Amino acid sequence: MSSKTPEVQTAGDAAVVSSDQPSALRRILVGFGGDDRSRDALRLGVQLAQASDAALRIQLVVRQDASFTPAYPPVGDVEDIIAEQGRGWLAEAEDMIPADVELSSRISRAASVAEGLIAAAEEFDADLLVTGSGVGSRRLTTHPAVNALLHSSPVPLALAPVGHTGEDTVSHVFAAVSADHAVHQVTDAAASWAEQLHVPVSQVTFHAGDATAVDWPAGGVLLIGSSRLAGRRRLFLGDTAARILTQLPIPLIVMPRHDTPEHRNLADSVR
Repeated sequence: MSSKTPEVQTAGDAAVVSSDQPSALRRILVGFGGDDRSRDALRLGVQLAQASDAALRIQLVVRQDASFTPAYPPVGDVEDIIAEQGRGWLAEAEDMIPADVELSSRISRAASVAEGLIAAAEEFDADLLVTGSGVGSRRLTTHPAVNALLHSSPVPLALAPVGHTGEDTVSHVFAAVSADHAVHQVTDAAASWAEQLHVPVSQVTFHAGDATAVDWPAGGVLLIGSSRLAGRRRLFLGDTAARILTQLPIPLIVMPRHDTPEHRNLADSVR
């Protein structure tokens, strides 16, 4: 491979280090808004739930206007109308869920979608929050709610690419690591996920955020760490990770920062 080519290495047992943050998928929360991007997220959530035997919850957040901030344009109280529409969207979403997936669904109100999803993830004790991508020409893009989650979520955040079908079973877990620090909490999480999902795990190193040279397999997912700017147990997407996001054809899962004695002095994998 050239010096600019991302390097992929299958991780053996020696590449895995212990952590006080064992990562397992038991409860998956999917943010749903009734649009195509939400359906992409739902298909990814189902794909991961079936592979891990995790419980799935669909969460629809209705924006609640602040008491001291009048809605503009002034259209009157439409929250009940939106909530009724939301119940219809949830019914459609539930019809997409296979019978072998343990399912629940909720509607909540919050000042913002991101705030509502974080509150729901904490209430559900979710191990993963799944959301759809934004609108654009690339398969993975962000939008205001996703941006907010990428810089504040306390749980891992999975982004479903545009048009994600979920038809392939999860086949491979990749961990994004830096060339200088291959041992990172992301390698721990990726190893734990791969063991639970019964799939191979590999480490991949990107040069200048180039993710285009990897032959990403169908069913692959990429785990990436948060920037050092992240607060403890929170997400913060760094610049390099943001560049990778724009090139990736497979789901991206951003992990919160968990400082541990083993990892505290290590630089983040990609930031």
